Amino acid sequence: MADDARSEQQTYASSGVDTDEAARGLSGLLRWVAQTSSFAEGIGASPVPGGFFAAVLPLNERLSLAISTDGVGSKSVLAQLTGDFESIGWDCVAVNVNDIVCTGARPIALVDYIALQHPHEEMLAALGKGMRDAAERSRVAIVGGELSQHPDTLTGPREGYAFDISATCVGALEDGATPVTGAAIRPGDAVIGMASNGIHANGLTLARSVLLGGDAHETFGVMLPECGRTVGEELLRRTRIYVPEVTAMLRAGVDVHGLAHISGDGLLNLLRLDADVEYHLDALPAPQPVFEVIRREGNVALEEMYRVYNMGVGFCAVVPASSANEALAAVAAAGAEASVIGTVRAGRRRVVLPQQGLVGEGSAFAQA
Repeated sequence: MADDARSEQQTYASSGVDTDEAARGLSGLLRWVAQTSSFAEGIGASPVPGGFFAAVLPLNERLSLAISTDGVGSKSVLAQLTGDFESIGWDCVAVNVNDIVCTGARPIALVDYIALQHPHEEMLAALGKGMRDAAERSRVAIVGGELSQHPDTLTGPREGYAFDISATCVGALEDGATPVTGAAIRPGDAVIGMASNGIHANGLTLARSVLLGGDAHETFGVMLPECGRTVGEELLRRTRIYVPEVTAMLRAGVDVHGLAHISGDGLLNLLRLDADVEYHLDALPAPQPVFEVIRREGNVALEEMYRVYNMGVGFCAVVPASSANEALAAVAAAGAEASVIGTVRAGRRRVVLPQQGLVGEGSAFAQA
């Protein structure tokens, strides 16, 4: 762990990832790509709000496609240090299918993109095995991809093994199904939280800065007593895939009003749902121990922790209060942990965490 971690308060920006700067920079790109929405003939207007977890393209009255693209970020650095590439293959599928199901669509196919320094057979085989296992849980087919070699531009902590991996996933809304956007959310609804499997694939740059310090080769094998794992093992825990749980709720006929993948930006992802309401989350489960280790060792402010990490909740569903027990039963039948973590209230668009003394609006949490 970093020697000076406790003396200086660390943030995501100080570790090298400034999400506010990224949002400002992205505006230049979006100014141009937004103009392409009318270029494709025969595609209806998107029924989901801008910046949603996945885009939805109506093809005809009976079929719409959901589409999303994402990668695993700097988690690939941990794979190079530990040699565990299967976890990264799994995560590449997980981060995409979790976004697709936020629309209520059934993920059906995925294509991947792997940029690497050198095409090591054992590394690619492990990535493929991880992707295959995640695809089985998600019930998707990996139908294609691209391999791109960059021997002179990619670098990493293990010479010859630097790589990046991302994917694009498509899902189907069939039989004229209306996408789940959050527009049906009303005050009084229950917010159900499904447990995460630790950090998942967000905030790894900050976590590495705090827990690995300057010599990652020496510290990735250090035990974290609170977690019962080494630093490398804890940070490489696989992103939980929530497709079976969401599918179980929808097949059980639960009246799902909103679905949110709690990834980067933490519980602020609820604000991406199409509803001007307050999410009052007064029954959050205790975060996994790794989050307290990062907060303590990095002297990270609580509001920064909740802005960067899922803090123990990896996915949320918003349902009528009268349907909460039915939703919990469906999730349990799919083999997952869930609980009612709060309620929807009338008010301005924000996330209130009374136990933590935090209020989240826009892209940040602040002390209440």
